Amino acid sequence: MSGINNLKPFPKGVSGNPGGRPKGIAAKAREHTDAALDVLVEGMADEDARVRVAAAKEILDRGWGKPLTMTADVTKKLDEFSDDELDAGIAFLRSALSASRANGEGEGEPTTH
Repeated sequence: MSGINNLKPFPKGVSGNPGGRPKGIAAKAREHTDAALDVLVEGMADEDARVRVAAAKEILDRGWGKPLTMTADVTKKLDEFSDDELDAGIAFLRSALSASRANGEGEGEPTTH
């Protein structure tokens, strides 16, 4: 563990990976999209439910995008928020729901008003 004590941050403006990602790797990966998707589809037929769920999730994430992740301050009780804070939160959620519906996401979900 003595090596960890000698670690220092990189000086400002200096990269820890000066070569960066190898050029063309994304294009090379895309060449294997069909084969990779075939593997995921095969995984959905696996006997192990964990493998089936993981494969299905990966396919859905690539086809529809990963689900929107939202965070909230859950340290406050609802009655500790001011009316303005609650109104702002509701407006944000309605806006996010409208945007996802405009993008064709969330179809068939119940509407709340």
